[in-house]
Amino acid sequence: MKVLHLSDLHIGKSVNDFNLIEDQKYMLEQILGLIKSRDIDVVLIAGDVYDKTVPSEEAVRLLDYFLCSLSELDVETFMISGNHDSDERLHFGSALFEARKIHICAKYDGHLYTKQLSDGFGSLNIWLLPFVKASQVKHFYPDEEIRSYDDAVRTVLAHAEIDPSERNILAAHQFVVGKSGDPKTGGSESAAVLSVGAVEKTGADCFDDFDYVALGHIHSPQQIGKETVRYSGSLLKYSLSEADNEKS
Repeated sequence: MKVLHLSDLHIGKSVNDFNLIEDQKYMLEQILGLIKSRDIDVVLIAGDVYDKTVPSEEAVRLLDYFLCSLSELDVETFMISGNHDSDERLHFGSALFEARKIHICAKYDGHLYTKQLSDGFGSLNIWLLPFVKASQVKHFYPDEEIRSYDDAVRTVLAHAEIDPSERNILAAHQFVVGKSGDPKTGGSESAAVLSVGAVEKTGADCFDDFDYVALGHIHSPQQIGKETVRYSGSLLKYSLSEADNEKS
């Protein structure tokens, strides 16, 4: 089974008052072409789908076009919300989308979303964790000691009953750090991301039960710790500071 990992589309973004919607449409059309040519089976979109919590009409139309095109290609699409997204807006229509193989998890509801797929090698579990804060998880587990984002993510995963003997893939949108330190930021992330404190960091070791972790939040493509925990990075360069950055 071939899986394509995307994140940080930031549909509707403008840079220095220049509207990037046409560039983003071209980018997404390239992605659709890649899916066709590589026979991709699963597409993971790991958050920050929109650039604003209240996206413009043209941004909504572009995402609609992209999702409809993915459905026509008959791929399984999994999408989570990021810190830039409105979970309610991204969640709208998700029950209808489910019938078209578009699976949206925009808000953590006390359970880690999972969908089981299968191929010639057996079952494959896709898990979806939208952007969460410690307070959101504490609401569902008031007796747990949850003081940081790391505590929150570990609590969510501990209650998910993940079987490491099976194949498991997770999509998540958090600031994940490895033993060597913080991830390399692209420069176009929000000020909150660029100045993140210790309480907002999540250790990569909490994902050891997964065969692959598709991360969003950081705009530079990179692995965090081991090769199977990765940020795909944004598909476009969203600030002058990223002029020399390579995109995956």
